[in-house]
This record gives sequence, C-alpha cells and structure tokens, in this order.
Amino acid sequence: MKSLFISEFERLWTKKNTWLIFISIPLVLYASAKYYLSHNVLVTTTSPEFTSFANFPIAAMQEQLITFFNLAVILLLVLSVTEEYRTGQIRMIMIRQISFSKLFFAKFITVIITIFLLITAYYFFSIPIGYLLMPKLEKVSIFYHNELFATLSSFIYGVKYYLLSFLTLIAMASTIMFISTVSQTVTTGVGLSIGFLLSSIIYPQILLMFFGKLTMKVAKLQFLSLTHIQHMGIAISLGEYPSLVGWNFSILLIYTTIFTVLSYLCFTKTSKYI
Repeated sequence: MKSLFISEFERLWTKKNTWLIFISIPLVLYASAKYYLSHNVLVTTTSPEFTSFANFPIAAMQEQLITFFNLAVILLLVLSVTEEYRTGQIRMIMIRQISFSKLFFAKFITVIITIFLLITAYYFFSIPIGYLLMPKLEKVSIFYHNELFATLSSFIYGVKYYLLSFLTLIAMASTIMFISTVSQTVTTGVGLSIGFLLSSIIYPQILLMFFGKLTMKVAKLQFLSLTHIQHMGIAISLGEYPSLVGWNFSILLIYTTIFTVLSYLCFTKTSKYI
C-alpha cells in the first residue's frame, strides 16, 4: 500500500497542471492584495472589511476559497481519476494486480494531502506578500468578534480558519471524487463539477429570495450548501459567539461520508473500467 501511495503521489505531481496550481499561488495572492487595497479606501481601519498585514492571510482565504481552491480540487481529481480512465492509464496500474479498493484510497489520500500542501503553501506565502503590500496596524478587526486582534492573535486565528477551510475542501473533494468516478470523459467531469459548484453558490440566494427573510430555519437550509459554509459558516463558527457549529460540522461529515462511500462503490466496480 505504501508503494502504491508513493506511486500515485508521483503520478499526480508529474502532471503539469498540479505544478501550475502551486505556481499560481503568488499570483492569486497578489490579485487578492490589489483587490483589498482598492477596497480599503471605502472602509474605515476599524472595520472587519479593512485588510492589513495582520489579517491578510484570513482575507485572502475568504476571497479565494470558493473559487481558486474549489477549482483546484476539481482539476486535481479530474486529472487523477477521470483522465486516467479516458486515456487507459488505469489499465497499466491494474497490470500490477493491485485491487481497486487500494487504488481508490491511494488516489483519494494523495489528493487530500496535495490539498493540504496547497493550503499550507498559500498560508505561508500570504504572510510575506501581505507584509510587502498591505498596510500595517497594531490591531485589527475580525468578523463576528467585538475585540481587536493583535498580529500574532490574528495569525493564530488564521491557522484555525485554514484548518476549517481544509475540512470543507475534504467534503468538496469527496463530492467531486464521486462526480469524477462516474464521468466517462474529462469534459463531463469538469462540467458536472463546475455545475455542482455553481449550484451550491446560487442555492442559498434562491432560498433567501423564496422565504423572504433570514430565520434560523432558513440559515440551516442555506448551510446545506458547501460553498455557503465556506463563505460564512467558517467565520461564524470561529466567532465570539459561535452559532450552528454542530450543524455545519454534521453537514460536512454527511457530504464526506456519503460521497466517499458512493465513490468507493462505483470505483471498485472493475468491469466498468477494464
């Protein structure tokens, strides 16, 4: 199993797109910094919307989690799963008499570790870029907190924010893994995955329009969307007065469990791929 995992890790990292995702991190952070600098002129320095060096890692993740990171997950899984089925690479692996069960877990764990490395690299790159480009304040405001945060406290909060972001990406990866497994072509895999992502983004807004006002019931229904948990649920869970923490974690667990099991069942049907 160890040799299989190493092999899958090497296979994923020999793909140009994997390297392009990581190489694009400084560019994505630079674009986020430019956006927040232009936004800073519209808000006061005491507003949670004001971005400085201390809270730039948090703001940069809030800005790019739904787009850059979710799209990275889609790309990594489509490359690792759907493309190998389409090109017949999966047959070359199975010549080594490796079970589909072991191959499934090797692929999935490889992608999860790569996502973790992506988040880690993003966090550490955000610190020097934030230092070079963003204004410096002694203390900063953070959403859903009344007290101000010093730089070190803000960085610690950022680590917590990134860890919760990672959990949402595991749930997203489980879902995209299922889509990639059942898709017959790369185009289908990418199309269905982006369709799911867009539906998750639009669904909470349609729900609010339908009910007319935001109640606890509506909020819970909105948090059935993974992207809504990414957009608001993480900050609320880390707030001074956390709300719906158990609900959001339950939703993440349900997504992860259901779609991992479904992916496993589909993946291990060898007759479909050989």
